[in-house]
Amino acid sequence: MRVELDKVVTVQYTLSVKDGETPPELNRTFTTSFLYGRERVLPILEQALYGKEENESFEVEIPPKQAYGEYDPSLVSEISKDDLSYPERLKEGEVYLEYRADGRPLRFIVKELKDDSVVADFNHPAAGKTLLLSAKVDEVREASAADILALMHRNSGGG
Repeated sequence: MRVELDKVVTVQYTLSVKDGETPPELNRTFTTSFLYGRERVLPILEQALYGKEENESFEVEIPPKQAYGEYDPSLVSEISKDDLSYPERLKEGEVYLEYRADGRPLRFIVKELKDDSVVADFNHPAAGKTLLLSAKVDEVREASAADILALMHRNSGGG
């Protein structure tokens, strides 16, 4: 069966930075399933999938704008070590992560360590970089009534 409108598609894929180092959080295999042509999917992936069959593999380049965005220098700032719970964990070039009192994550790349502060880069590690998506179509099947109802429920804000 071929990938086309209203088919449920399951894809396994990996992401890597083209001509660069892949951030650790991307260095794994991802799996996604969706109703083709009806759910929000990266347009470049949707285009590459059209007409593919089960067990077919493909690769597609994803430009920065469609991946993690362009690198934004305004997202680099100096913050006081006193504002961090674990300043002893700071290491230049590594990602620092802690959780704020409200539960939201505070995550940045440590650009530079100073005596009382740190230069923090809040860009995603893959910002400004072209990604290479390597994928394999695991399954293509007809959408069931349950698939369509589940999509309608999600689109109506039901989860």
